[in-house]
Amino acid sequence: MWFWIRYLSFAVILIALAAYFLMGNVPTLDLKESKNAAAEGLSRFYASIRNQVKSNKERDQYVLSLKKPDQTVDRVLEQRTRTVTPMPASWTGSVEPRRFENGSTLKDVLVEYAKSEGIELYWYLSKDYVVKDHFRVDSNFTSALYQVGRAINDDFEHEVYTYFCNKQRAAVITELPSEFVRANCLKLNI
Repeated sequence: MWFWIRYLSFAVILIALAAYFLMGNVPTLDLKESKNAAAEGLSRFYASIRNQVKSNKERDQYVLSLKKPDQTVDRVLEQRTRTVTPMPASWTGSVEPRRFENGSTLKDVLVEYAKSEGIELYWYLSKDYVVKDHFRVDSNFTSALYQVGRAINDDFEHEVYTYFCNKQRAAVITELPSEFVRANCLKLNI
């Protein structure tokens, strides 16, 4: 008799457990929801490469590589010293809205503003930038030049410096200023 009671009670327990698992909210192993860390990591890696390539293509549209100038900035400034009359060291330019239009380059716009102020801008950087979205700087020339230098600084290996050379009636934007520039020009920090 104990034989049947023992097996019947075991059967009832098995049926109760089966009903609990089939009808209850017990977590189940779902292969569709299981996570494969290696596969997910690989997917993220390839997605980041795809996005990087895509952003590099877009970046190439707005960043222009420039060839190295034929003459050094020292030679150009020394020649200019002999041909122009000096300006006051405190000169900053007139305060006006300076517009940077879509499709123009920072270098071209700043060169035009420099010419309108009666000075020459020497861009001694390896890159120039196409303006993607129109913007405006309401300030004098030296302040606008300094702000542009600060804005593009992170894209260069070394710090970008901006100088005003009053004896040469010139402005210089460069990554590696020479001893001549440091000695004869005023570093802009507005």
